[in-house]
Order: sequence, then structure tokens, then C-alpha cells
Amino acid sequence: MKLRGAVFKVVGVTQSVIGALAVIFAYLLYFDYFDLQNLLNISGDLPLYLLVLILFGLFSIISGFCFICEK
Repeated sequence: MKLRGAVFKVVGVTQSVIGALAVIFAYLLYFDYFDLQNLLNISGDLPLYLLVLILFGLFSIISGFCFICEK
């Protein structure tokens, strides 16, 4: 049972980190740091990409915390 708990914690932390990185990437994309909008050629569809990244990030963070708190 301790192995199962450790696996849940590792998966939860990994999933939370991936979600946080998605939200950070959406932030960087919105404020156009490093000229990412021109580099990725996404000027017109920006709100859609931001919505998808933020939703994916938030759901990943919430799911990761649920994995961490799993007993």
C-alpha cells in the first residue's frame, strides 16, 4: 500500500507541474514575451489557444492535487 501512495504522489506532482507549465505558457503567449505569437504564427486564434491552455492547466492542477490527497 505504501508503493501505491508513493505512485499517486509522484503522478499528482507531475500532473500539477504540467498544468502549471501550461498556465505559464498561456501567460507568456498572452503578453507576447519572446515574440511567441509571431514565432508560432497565431495572431487570429489567440483567444482560443489561451482558453484551451488555461482550462487544460487548471484541470491538470486540480486533478494533480486530488491524486496527492488520495488515501
